[in-house]
Amino acid sequence: MLIMLPPSETKTRPAEVGSALLDLDAMSMPQLGEARRTMLRAAQRTAAGAEAAARLGVPASAPELVGRMLHLEQEPTAPPLTVYSGVLFDQLGPDLVPAADREVLVQSALFGLVDAFRDRIPAYRLSSGSSLSRLGKAGSWWGKQLRPLAAELRAEQADGASPLIIDCRSGGYRSMMGLRSGDGVRVLEVAPVQERAGVRKVISHDAKRYRGLVTQVLLELDRAPTTAEEVVGAVGEGLGGALRVELDGDRLVVVDRVD
Repeated sequence: MLIMLPPSETKTRPAEVGSALLDLDAMSMPQLGEARRTMLRAAQRTAAGAEAAARLGVPASAPELVGRMLHLEQEPTAPPLTVYSGVLFDQLGPDLVPAADREVLVQSALFGLVDAFRDRIPAYRLSSGSSLSRLGKAGSWWGKQLRPLAAELRAEQADGASPLIIDCRSGGYRSMMGLRSGDGVRVLEVAPVQERAGVRKVISHDAKRYRGLVTQVLLELDRAPTTAEEVVGAVGEGLGGALRVELDGDRLVVVDRVD
């Protein structure tokens, strides 16, 4: 099973003491190496140019982030699950370990994709909508680079015992690398909804929290589910009845009933 996560805008800077620096050659998915170098150079050019804060999405309250983007190779690194913070990642237990039959990848505007457990990354400020020197929008640029990798990931899942991809990404990051069901692989988009008096409303503001809960349940299972129906049962049981889980085509619908 492959679980796809979005990144977070907020990140925790790793401790400097004893931390390794960024090593692109040591990262997983080495086929992205050259694209990562190109994006890193573009991010640094943008940080050195006019309107750097606006183009990188740096808030006025944290101007030091522009300087860090200029010197990312000198920034301390840590596993992505400890660098990314925010609502989704707050739901994931600190003691999670990678299971042999599950892989967790995080979409990244800087690195394309990162392995949530095995890679080491710095805290950076870049999103899919960032406008970069000579490259344009980060998400659009990555879309072309990631297309071959998307096919590889789908083929790997099709050949495995759990031919499932659980897509917890938001729309902007799904567009960076499209993944659809077919060729022996089922791609399930996690779609939280709120139900009040029988009327359902899509949850947008707090959607990441529900996707984090689903991810935590799937990573805690003794083994990866092999079908979409098994996912529904396992997630529903893991959430303890607090939320209902349904299958609607290729959507894993998480229903939060509100009285």
